[in-house]
Amino acid sequence: MAKQLVSFEFQKLIPAENLEEIRTVFDPTSIVDPRSDFYIHREETELRKLAFDLQQAQGYFHAFLCGHRGSGKSTELRRICLDPAIQKKYTTIFLSAKDFGSELTHLSHDALLVEIGFELVRTGHISENLKKELDSWGLEVVRTFLKGEEAKAEAGAKANAWFAYFKAQLLTRREWKTEERQILEPRVQDLIGILNRMAVELKNASDKSLLVIVDDLEKGESDAHKQMYDRLFQDCYEILTQPRFTIVYTLPIYFRAIPGSRIPNDELYAFSACRLYPPEEKAKEIPKLDQEGEGYKLMRKFVESRLKSPEVIGEEELEELLRIGGGLFRETARAIREAAYFAIIRKGDRISMEDVRQVFNQIKKEYQPLVRGDAVNIMKSVLENNIGWVEGVEPYLQSRAIVEYENGDLWLEVRHVLKSYVRGIPVKNG
Repeated sequence: MAKQLVSFEFQKLIPAENLEEIRTVFDPTSIVDPRSDFYIHREETELRKLAFDLQQAQGYFHAFLCGHRGSGKSTELRRICLDPAIQKKYTTIFLSAKDFGSELTHLSHDALLVEIGFELVRTGHISENLKKELDSWGLEVVRTFLKGEEAKAEAGAKANAWFAYFKAQLLTRREWKTEERQILEPRVQDLIGILNRMAVELKNASDKSLLVIVDDLEKGESDAHKQMYDRLFQDCYEILTQPRFTIVYTLPIYFRAIPGSRIPNDELYAFSACRLYPPEEKAKEIPKLDQEGEGYKLMRKFVESRLKSPEVIGEEELEELLRIGGGLFRETARAIREAAYFAIIRKGDRISMEDVRQVFNQIKKEYQPLVRGDAVNIMKSVLENNIGWVEGVEPYLQSRAIVEYENGDLWLEVRHVLKSYVRGIPVKNG
């Protein structure tokens, strides 16, 4: 098998000369080709270590990459996939949880493994016997929990017909009794055996190890998403690490701080947002950006590489947009794109501080409903402490109302758009 299986479609980006083009090139949902001039090279220790460990691994291992949404995890994972050294060593399968086709909050450990199995089948290098094994496994599981002979017959009417029923059953999994869970458990072990045999077939065909990357698992912000993360990576950690091939899973930013986490430190690869200023600047209404800092330089390069006419954003306006973005690529792109929108509707030809202020207020109003109850005390604690963790901060890290940074020590910061607002809210005692 000479052909590398992993491939990506990237949006073609052209540096912007005007406000309309800024709206295109700073689309926060665009996927950047890590081989292009728009890719911003990252030097974070954990990212380098993940690539190194993948290259040096003598057998299989399992890794968990955690970071803020919009911090560049997907781009970095694609860069790793396209690295010639990785391509030489691995047959790489890249999955996005966004493509699983059902509500992510219902995802279970076996459903995730089934998605991996289907993707391995799609490579076209899995034998008919193993395809039938996967199909038989799914049909048996579905029929075990289906009521009604008509539904059972329909689930087995053709290959993979069971899959729709399987996904429908995920909706009620949380209502299952202990007896039903005990029935499923040995079947999951059978599924892992099928995946392992598929990995062996791929290795025999290509003389390469199998690497599976499961991206976008960490995108949700609701309580139901948090329960899903706990279910997968706490309750079912041992099951997800049983396959005998290398898997990289993405995780929410707060997972490295979870007390009693089941994930060992040597399997967790975490990186923070790009630091724009030191923690000593937190107390200031407008923190002074550290222009010699690596994080600041990265974010400047991120913006400047997308501008053919830098004069469409003035220096003062750009620095405030960087503060609003908080050292997160997606949030910075969004802030600049929205500023261009406000400039366009006022019929301007460049982004002014008036446009930036409208972006500031718009994003602030989006977050204000979150700032109530315990959130007020948590955010005030973040503002009052230059370093150190704060109890209960996890949901606000996930929503990016609070951002994690690193410069020797980990430290937290309330988003620039919220700091003045939070400081003005009185603390209610009792």
